[in-house]
Amino acid sequence: MVVLATTSDSATAVPTTTHVVQFNPAVKLPIKLQGNLNFSTWKAQLVMLLNGYKLLGHLIGAKSAPLATITQTNSTISNPEYELCFCQDQLIQQEMIVSVDPTIAPTVATASSTKIAWDLLHTTYANRSQTRIFNLQDQLQNMKKASKTVATYVQEIRSIVDALKVAGSPVADDELAVKILSGLSHEFREITAAIRARDTTLNFEELFQKFTDQKLFLKHQDIDRSSSIIMAAVAQRTNFQPQHQKNNRRFPNQSSRPQAPR
Repeated sequence: MVVLATTSDSATAVPTTTHVVQFNPAVKLPIKLQGNLNFSTWKAQLVMLLNGYKLLGHLIGAKSAPLATITQTNSTISNPEYELCFCQDQLIQQEMIVSVDPTIAPTVATASSTKIAWDLLHTTYANRSQTRIFNLQDQLQNMKKASKTVATYVQEIRSIVDALKVAGSPVADDELAVKILSGLSHEFREITAAIRARDTTLNFEELFQKFTDQKLFLKHQDIDRSSSIIMAAVAQRTNFQPQHQKNNRRFPNQSSRPQAPR
């Protein structure tokens, strides 16, 4: 909740503060930092929040803070602007502590300013986040259906794509479609060709539905093929009978035939 307001010369400078802004971290910063797993997303929400209140300068240090003291009528006094700026910086740093995992909180708490806390987090997790992105992209590139079911294969791809989105490297629908199609087995060649020939790209849910329908179709084909084989085998067995059985049907038992007169 915003209690009071601030003013600023620019969106990226440390503001000339007239009032202090307070936030409700549960509402304004709902995503907690879990390390390199979601650093990019957590960073985005924090930057957007501070940009919205023209407080980003506290995070990136775009402009030096006001002097702690000023001289007035031959005497040195505390600078009110510095005090308000310091209070605002402390509140932002406190909100950062609340918005990170408890294992990360000490890194923020021991920093002497918001910018130093930010620099520590960025140095610690930004590079790791990039490494994680590379690893996820490599997994996605090498994913194949192989012996997996269609549902398992597509869901595994979806998990990687979701992880990439959280890491700040989302995959476009057309790239996702190409990846899914390239890892499919030969039995899906017809539907793969049909999807590639489309003018518009299918999203994940539409692709999943198409492949599910295709799998059901193939399953019914297998059932029909098995039924046809069984029926053909039964028919063949019926038509092929031993010769003595055919002769018995053609000539009744001799004992039942009428005797010729002697």
